[in-house]
Amino acid sequence: MSSIFDIDYHKLIRLMMPPRLRKVLHISWLQAITYPVNILYQQFRRNRDANLYRLSITPQVVYMEKLLNDRYDLADRGIRIVDAVSNEVTLIYQEEESKPKFLYTETEAQPIYLFTEAEIGNEPVDFYVLVPATITFNENEMSALIDTYKLAGMAYKIQRV
Repeated sequence: MSSIFDIDYHKLIRLMMPPRLRKVLHISWLQAITYPVNILYQQFRRNRDANLYRLSITPQVVYMEKLLNDRYDLADRGIRIVDAVSNEVTLIYQEEESKPKFLYTETEAQPIYLFTEAEIGNEPVDFYVLVPATITFNENEMSALIDTYKLAGMAYKIQRV
């Protein structure tokens, strides 16, 4: 981090005073006068650090996980983001549709896998945010946090595991 904003006002007061005037009373008086400036400086530093943290978060999975774990699960860091799984759809047609799909036996070595609707990924979700059941959080707040940093057009779902 840049040291351009590092100012120690107590040290600066002592350095700027002429040596013959460096009495305890004078230094204390100048520190009392510069106290409001010191408070404003501390607020500035906190705001700057918060802005630098916000700027360091990108839509990459690693940084999104870091953001969510820093906010909701600092100790265990158990919040994960996983891609949505989509399997190939296998349709079995009805007789009146005149598009038969033959099911093969195991000896014919041509297996057809049938998946449920949830397994084929018909849900318009690009990724899941997996939150451990032990974590308490406000879903609306977490959604707003994710919406701030996710890529536009990406859909997600928060799931407890």
